[in-house]
Amino acid sequence: MNTGTIFSQVGNASWLWLLAGCLLLTSCSSSGSDGLRAYPKAVGAADEASAIQNLRTIASAQTQAKAMRNSYADFNALVQLGFLDERFAGANPNLRGYRFTVVANEKEYAVNADPETTQTNPTTGGRHFYLDSTDGVVHVNPTQTATRQDPAL
Repeated sequence: MNTGTIFSQVGNASWLWLLAGCLLLTSCSSSGSDGLRAYPKAVGAADEASAIQNLRTIASAQTQAKAMRNSYADFNALVQLGFLDERFAGANPNLRGYRFTVVANEKEYAVNADPETTQTNPTTGGRHFYLDSTDGVVHVNPTQTATRQDPAL
C-alpha cells in the first residue's frame, strides 16, 4: 500500500465520522425542543424541593426553640439562637425564589413558602407550601398561599 492510499482511506474515515456526527446532531436537535422545555421544569422542581427542605429545617429550629425557651420564635430569633443560618434573617427571607413567612407564639407556629421573583432570586417553582406545629405535615396549593386545609404533600 502506498502513502497516497493510506491518506485517502484515513480521509474517507474522517469524513464518514463527520457525516455520522452531523446526522446524530440533526436527529437530536429535532427532538431538542422537548429537552429545552425540560430544563425549566427540572429547575422548578429543584426550587420546590429546596423550599420543602427549608420548611423542614424551620420546623426543626422551631422544635429546638420551643424546648429551649418554651416558646416558638420568628426568623430573627431563630437566627440569633443559632438554630437557623443568616440566610433566614429578616421578617420574610427569600431563598431560591421562595418567600418564607412565619407566625409564632408560645403555643404554635405556622410557616408559608410562596414563590416570589426578585432580581437576585428568580423562581421557577410555582406551588405554594405550608407547615405548622400541629402535625409537621407540608401542605401544598398550586395557585395561592397554602393553608392547613390544603392537601398534604
